[in-house]
Amino acid sequence: MRLKLELKLVEGTTLPCNYMYELSSCLYKILNEGNPEFTSWLHDSGFCKGKKAFKLFTFSNLYIPRFQIEGDRLRILAHAIRLIVSFYPIEAIDAFVIGLFRNRRIEIGDRKSRVMFEVSTLERMPEPEFVSRMSFKTLSPLFLEEQFSDSRRTVHLQPEDPKFAALLHLNLLEKYRAFYGQEPESSWPETRLHLLSVPKAKIIALKAGTLQETRVKGYMFRFELEGQPELLRLGYDGGFGRLNSQGFGCVEVMVLC
Repeated sequence: MRLKLELKLVEGTTLPCNYMYELSSCLYKILNEGNPEFTSWLHDSGFCKGKKAFKLFTFSNLYIPRFQIEGDRLRILAHAIRLIVSFYPIEAIDAFVIGLFRNRRIEIGDRKSRVMFEVSTLERMPEPEFVSRMSFKTLSPLFLEEQFSDSRRTVHLQPEDPKFAALLHLNLLEKYRAFYGQEPESSWPETRLHLLSVPKAKIIALKAGTLQETRVKGYMFRFELEGQPELLRLGYDGGFGRLNSQGFGCVEVMVLC
């Protein structure tokens, strides 16, 4: 399920440039109003496979038509902005999620600056047809990292790295196992990645200005995937790569002429 929210500016004009953690917290708070047990599960557990948990929920960057950067602040110069929120299909949540977002106010920010928005329009977006070859454009940075079992060292991978496509495929398989509780079909092909643009790195600070601050390097780019349609749907609805519930890996389908 994918929702497009048009947000009208009500109060304040300035956000932190690194607003993804604050936006994620705001969305969890909204969901908690409708079904606390569901949100507690979504936040703490999600779909589990071994020690890994996947939320299968993601959201886009805020689309702000006009803005100005002032140090670590983002000043909004437009009257309205747009946000995409996407869930991997779970029939039980559709109705209450749509109801929670309709005609409500959303407050985003940190201790230094906050902005209040009102949801002026809410649209449930149609599901695209999923086929074995599709093109996508990132709406938020796509993040993958290589973890080394013999140490705590990790490497944030760039899409040009040959390991990037392999880890993208493995991540989709793990999400499939966690959601469905079964192994993917052995006949499914490996997901292949073809870049359609030069990836642009974007470093995001999560919990900026705190002792828990973490910097994550993701990438904005256009790409084509060849693979099993079920896995491409999983990535489209729930997010590609890692940290999806914190706003990474949200994409839209591109129609190439």
